[in-house]
Amino acid sequence: MRAFIVSDHESVTAKVRQVLLGEGQDCPAAHVLSLGLAADHLGQSDPELIVIVLSADPARALEVLGDLRAGTKARLLAVGPSADSKLVLRALRAGADDYVDEADLQPELETALRRLATARDSQEQPGRTIAVLGPSGGCGSSTVAVNVAAMLAKTHHRAALIDLKLEADDLAALLSLKPTHTLADLCQNAGRMDRVMFERSLVRHASGVHLLAPPRVLADVPLVTAEGVRQALTLARTLFPYVVIDLDHSYREEQLQALRQADIVLLVLRLDFTSLRGARRTLEHLERMGIGRDRVRLVVNRHGQPKEVPASKAEEALGVKIFHYVPDDPATINRANNNGVPAVLEYPSTRVSKSLAKLAHGVNGRYEGPGTAGAKR
Repeated sequence: MRAFIVSDHESVTAKVRQVLLGEGQDCPAAHVLSLGLAADHLGQSDPELIVIVLSADPARALEVLGDLRAGTKARLLAVGPSADSKLVLRALRAGADDYVDEADLQPELETALRRLATARDSQEQPGRTIAVLGPSGGCGSSTVAVNVAAMLAKTHHRAALIDLKLEADDLAALLSLKPTHTLADLCQNAGRMDRVMFERSLVRHASGVHLLAPPRVLADVPLVTAEGVRQALTLARTLFPYVVIDLDHSYREEQLQALRQADIVLLVLRLDFTSLRGARRTLEHLERMGIGRDRVRLVVNRHGQPKEVPASKAEEALGVKIFHYVPDDPATINRANNNGVPAVLEYPSTRVSKSLAKLAHGVNGRYEGPGTAGAKR
């Protein structure tokens, strides 16, 4: 890759360039630029990779980082002290694709470069799109979406998460994120939406999940259009190996647009009468839309509650085999959700987290059978 270094820190710059050259990157001495000259020079240079060193002047470097993100499609790596967690967060929010600890520069930068290479190779094919849908409220589909996305990001270094529950806006809270831009902003600019605009609308979680949030206020919900959603999903599939969409069961046109693009629909339900009734209606509606049952995976959430409908009767009523069971563990899930962290990352040893991780492996093509052993048939 054509690599450039933007830095006012001479000693760190020399170390960065040494690592880049050792990893086979094209980085001659002329590709080292000061913070003051970076924007003008890089606008004419078609870079593929930019490494920006923050430590000499963090405030100025973050400003330059934001300008570079807006003006180039290159991958951006920020180098700085990892002990300053606020600086790390500000760099990622400004548009850095990854952050490298300057105190452990060589191994950290080498690993980051390999992650970028893996992500670039994976984008030769469009990203796999997983729609997560609950047939009614209270099924836990948003919790499933967040944890599946977090696990996919852990495996593939990055994943997109798109919140199409426009009135709820739950995913940002479940990840303890505060988005600056939203889907409504993108839709208002659909005529000039491109990769740079799309990426700037995302907010990055430390897990590698990149969230596209719904409108901040209910009055802006009508600004979201089916065409804007279509463009956003198309861009997401070109940039990420996996795109997870949390859908509402309203079936408005923007929801239908997402369902049509989905490779897999995870239909998340409970084993009770109202949820099963809603699931059957949803399956019928999906079929009328041309989404066959071969694309739908039934996921039983909160499995193991007292007096629930036996799985065999649920399958008979729906005409579809259950794909996966997520055990009922309100203590773990409530603790994770209240703290704004994915359970699969914060409490990985619990049964519910292991089950959600297995579900993520399932949409990744490495599934080995239903998730909860001993499911009552």
